Amino acid sequence: MKKIYNITLALLLTSPLVWGQSEELEQSLTPWSLERCIDQAIQYNLQVKRQELLMQSTEQDHRQSKIELFPNLNGSIDHQLGAGRVLDRGTYEWVNTNVSQGDLGMQSEVNLFNGLQGLNSMKMYKANYMMSKEDLDAMEDNITIQVMTGYLDLLRNQELADVAEKKVEVTGQQVERMERLVEVGNEPKGRLLEVKAQHSTAKLTYTQALNSREIARLTLMHVMNITDEQGFSIETPILPDPSSVEIPDLDSVFRYAVANLPQVKSKEYGIEAMERYVALQKGQRSPRLFARGLIYSNYSNQLINPLDPDPANPTMDYPTGDQIKDNRYMQASMGLVIPIFNRWQVQTSINKAKLDLQDAEYQYDDAVLVLQQTLQQYHTEALAANDNYNSALEAVANSDEAYRFAEERFRVGTGTALELQEARNQLYESTSDMISAKFVLIFYSRILDFYMGKDILF
Repeated sequence: MKKIYNITLALLLTSPLVWGQSEELEQSLTPWSLERCIDQAIQYNLQVKRQELLMQSTEQDHRQSKIELFPNLNGSIDHQLGAGRVLDRGTYEWVNTNVSQGDLGMQSEVNLFNGLQGLNSMKMYKANYMMSKEDLDAMEDNITIQVMTGYLDLLRNQELADVAEKKVEVTGQQVERMERLVEVGNEPKGRLLEVKAQHSTAKLTYTQALNSREIARLTLMHVMNITDEQGFSIETPILPDPSSVEIPDLDSVFRYAVANLPQVKSKEYGIEAMERYVALQKGQRSPRLFARGLIYSNYSNQLINPLDPDPANPTMDYPTGDQIKDNRYMQASMGLVIPIFNRWQVQTSINKAKLDLQDAEYQYDDAVLVLQQTLQQYHTEALAANDNYNSALEAVANSDEAYRFAEERFRVGTGTALELQEARNQLYESTSDMISAKFVLIFYSRILDFYMGKDILF
């Protein structure tokens, strides 16, 4: 009975671990959706992680630029031990003695005006932070497109592999049928050899299709930073009907992308940051008006209590706390620093800042130009893919009819195995072209939708 109890207790204690492992295994074997693939790729991409660190760094710079507008406060303590000729702080005479003394105080300073450098610095660092944030979004968008490309390519290769497998099945059935006809003497053995050769060719094509599918699978896994090759598969979503796909107008896509795309907005923030940097450098020409507050005191073992009745022969102690209180000194002041000549450093900084601003403007123009060229290419590819898909549909219909006709002729003995093979190959090629055209059309239409701010998930 005790043994049974121990076994039951062990099962109860280990069951959560078993369940957890089962759930993890089940999740690893579950086909991956496009959304899950995108999340995985973004979460574990090292470039994204580095950009997140850069964004956090610029956020800290922005935070610090705000704090710089506040007054500072510094304290100091200095204790000295000496022997020999020193200055007596009580009589201000030089004497030979041993001394233990110190100074302490606090000081605060605030800029009242310095050419708005603090304000421009705060706005510059804010623009830098927003720029790094937009760069992060642009990087995630780029990864999203890469994952979608790999996802659709894997779906395409899976369909091509299915078509190749179907071709192997059909030729295999023809081999079995021809073997029976040869056995009963209705067909010569040479026709059987021709059909077997076609079957071998179909198996070779199927093997090549499987290899292409595996390469596409590995490519997608690499984009997602997955190293475990076991059990990875993707869902087969319900794809939109290519015949109903609408290709948006190029101008509308471009206008939306320029106004909202993060890689363009990043360059806009880059211009803003450089404009503030120019203003920051110009602010160095301005006088600096500041206010300062100071509290100071000192102590020494040689000081004589001012309340002592006989300073020449002191008898009263003079505690350090009383010395600090009695020797306290406070000061409030204002100052003005006027730059007159600094070896042309300010003007050089302004000139270089203006060059950086011009470079930021060129970067923005270049980003817009690259975006325009990219969208033009995508739009042209989408239109071409639409035409190719319609042509491929017609080619599949004609090739299917031709194959049926060749198969019937071969069945009744009026057609040759070579004619049947040519008709089958033509049907296979047209079907493969139709599948490729379908996925190319879906891909480019989804890309244009993505640049329009629409959801690309299936």
